[in-house]
Amino acid sequence: MNEAKYVIVGGGAAGLIAALTLEAAGHSPVLLEAADEVGGRLRTDEVDGFLLDRGFQVLLTEYPEVKRYLDLDALGVQAFRPGGHVHMRQQHFRFADPLREPAQLFRSALSPVGTLNDKIRLAQLGFRLMRLSPEECFQHVREQSTIDYLWSYGFSEQIVERFFRPFFGGIFLEQQLRTPAAMFRFILKMFAQGSAVLPAGGIQAVARQLAGKLTRTEIRTGTRVVSVADDQVRLDDGSTIPTRAVIVACAPDPLFPQLAGSSLAWKSTTNLYFYSTRRLKENRLINLVADPTSTINTFCVLDEVAPSYKLRKQGGSLISVSLKECPDGDSLAQAEQDLLRHSRLPNDALSFLRRYDVKHALPQLDSVAFTYNSTHSRLIDRVFLAGDQQLNGSLDAAMRSGRLAAEGALRI
Repeated sequence: MNEAKYVIVGGGAAGLIAALTLEAAGHSPVLLEAADEVGGRLRTDEVDGFLLDRGFQVLLTEYPEVKRYLDLDALGVQAFRPGGHVHMRQQHFRFADPLREPAQLFRSALSPVGTLNDKIRLAQLGFRLMRLSPEECFQHVREQSTIDYLWSYGFSEQIVERFFRPFFGGIFLEQQLRTPAAMFRFILKMFAQGSAVLPAGGIQAVARQLAGKLTRTEIRTGTRVVSVADDQVRLDDGSTIPTRAVIVACAPDPLFPQLAGSSLAWKSTTNLYFYSTRRLKENRLINLVADPTSTINTFCVLDEVAPSYKLRKQGGSLISVSLKECPDGDSLAQAEQDLLRHSRLPNDALSFLRRYDVKHALPQLDSVAFTYNSTHSRLIDRVFLAGDQQLNGSLDAAMRSGRLAAEGALRI
């Protein structure tokens, strides 16, 4: 009879961390992934000599679980410059983060991104959050939305519309800023204390590094699980694997009939890639579009931040564009025209590379948390859940949830 194993369903960040945790405890788990590679939402394609992440994604170096598990030097990360380039309907301007670049203090004070009082409040908030632990960011404001938190803190409509809505709307994948204020505080702290970076090999390099640390785990890609019970998992080829415990690090509802009707809602995003024959200089800044007539929320020149995203030596620029909504196919031309308008490139400069419609980009959560007792991840007797939907919509939460689920499984 086959030996009962710890089995992990799903090879994204949560599943990989769960495997690392089980290995550290001396076990040899089996990790089952339906796709052709591990990574989950952390996937990168090679297209026409470019690295294209499936959806615009950055790595925040201050995430606690990133610092625990990843070797950022080995990933060859390159950082965005703190600040942004704001595009409005009639004007555009750049601003730097005076907390991170003190030499830009005078320029930042004159920037029309917000009033002087806004900038003072933002600096005060940044310093206040830097004194809190990540877990403390989630306390006392869990039920308050981000937009209500901003109004209650005294920020003006000017800075909300020109900075907070495009910047955090791009992070949260919703323009209304209904995301719980606890998540806003946590992410703002991460930006205030760390950097937003791109790995040299694309965002999938994160998953590949985690998988490369596994020495005792049996990884089966292209393997689909059709049902999970306390003592076994059944695969789509009819075979079964006896289990000591199961960690479900993917959407659980298809595997458990008792969860029917309670499926998790997901936020979606559309990401477009263009190659420009003309070099677009943005000083490694993210471009925030505060123009209500535009289809674009943010765009950036990826190879200016990470030159390795261009696999061949060539001029021009690789541009990533994130749209405000997931539109139909006919709106691609409008997005291209909006990009030409905001970037001030000539009409013949752009070549379309690829479009990604990411339907399950982030879980839509009304309540968020930083952590919980590892036993809280238990669904049934020997089945544990992992994934950022367990805590909050972030890579940090996905990684932490995998660790907590594995710790819970080890206690039974």
